[in-house]
Amino acid sequence: MIAFLDGILVSGGTRAVVQVGGGMGLDVQVSALCAEQLPVPGEQVRLWTHLTVREDAWSLFGFVDGAEREVFRLLISVSGVGPKVALGMLSRVRPEDIVGYLRSGDEKALAGLPGIGKKSAARLVVELGQRVPQMTPGRGGTAADTGPLHQGVAVLGAMGLPSVQAEAALNRARESDPDVAQDIENWVRAALRVM
Repeated sequence: MIAFLDGILVSGGTRAVVQVGGGMGLDVQVSALCAEQLPVPGEQVRLWTHLTVREDAWSLFGFVDGAEREVFRLLISVSGVGPKVALGMLSRVRPEDIVGYLRSGDEKALAGLPGIGKKSAARLVVELGQRVPQMTPGRGGTAADTGPLHQGVAVLGAMGLPSVQAEAALNRARESDPDVAQDIENWVRAALRVM
């Protein structure tokens, strides 16, 4: 599997061409939002990638960071959402926006994205709403999978609580006592009390 590629951007746009070692150029499909973040042709670029192999074609999709690729992979794991639809969704809104729609169950916002109707939006919320990672807002970056909030959600999840409800309870407990978040065990207990 090709995890990422480093090279010189030959041409930008949503079908970027990146020259890599050995004088080879790779055709990489990127979202419109990703294309806006690419450097000018002739400069160095790194793209995180996802390769799809079908009977009739191999397609390489590129992303400016690992979090965008992670959301793309989650989206295409749902029946009826292929790479082109997922890329279209990521062309319209940022990955953290999609995660927010999924976590909050905002089917209307999802249905407003290209290639997604009411039924597909409902399917996305049902299949991914509890699985999507929390993303650090505004950075478009990494999934917050190592911080105290994630640890608390994991503990409550092990008790059978859905991640969205666990996160809400933890946030309520922290709002009433900000210091409680300093110790995971106390934070989880406080979250259980406010439920």
